[in-house]
Amino acid sequence: MTLSLRRPTSALLALVAALALGLTTVLTTLTAGPASAHDRLLTSDPADGAQLATPPTAITLTFNTEPLPVEPQVVVTDSAGTVVTQGAPAIDGTTATLALDPAVALGGDTYSVAWRVVSSDGHPIEGTFAFTVAAQPEAPATEEPATDDATPEETATAELSTDASDADASAGSDTPTEDAAAEGDGSSSLVPVLAGLGALVVAAAVVVVLVLRRRGAGTDDAAHDPED
Repeated sequence: MTLSLRRPTSALLALVAALALGLTTVLTTLTAGPASAHDRLLTSDPADGAQLATPPTAITLTFNTEPLPVEPQVVVTDSAGTVVTQGAPAIDGTTATLALDPAVALGGDTYSVAWRVVSSDGHPIEGTFAFTVAAQPEAPATEEPATDDATPEETATAELSTDASDADASAGSDTPTEDAAAEGDGSSSLVPVLAGLGALVVAAAVVVVLVLRRRGAGTDDAAHDPED
């Protein structure tokens, strides 16, 4: 009688244990299935905890599957919590890349990157990582060339004045001096005087010759006079 009661009890316990194990397996499968379907970040560039000598040119995220291009976001902050740069990364396959503006100065600090994308199954996923950039040497200051504030009209006037001065200098070098001009004028004024003197000398010579001839003629006539 006692044996017949124990056998059904053992079989019942075994059945309950089997049902409990099956139920646990089903629950584990149902809860683990959707979670494993989400995309996850495989690598980042810069890597989490990286020590960089020079600032990166981009933030690159690589996932195990292709995330959806639905409002992806990357935000970079410094150690004080100030947003350095942010934007929507470009998604290409399993990679999301945010190019950094060269004008953004990174260096001498630790930076945190917060990212968010939409998984291929439609669920948003997000995460954070950090990297450090060494202090960068300051670029030497360059002196700006002096600018000419003169207006176009002033510039044209100055050029005309310069050209006129050059022309006057050239003309002055070819023009005789005042002394030379005075000497030339004096020489030309003496020419008529000299010509007049020459004419008087010639006229005087002619007169002398005529007088001498007349005297000679009178002498000859006196010598042939019969009365003498």
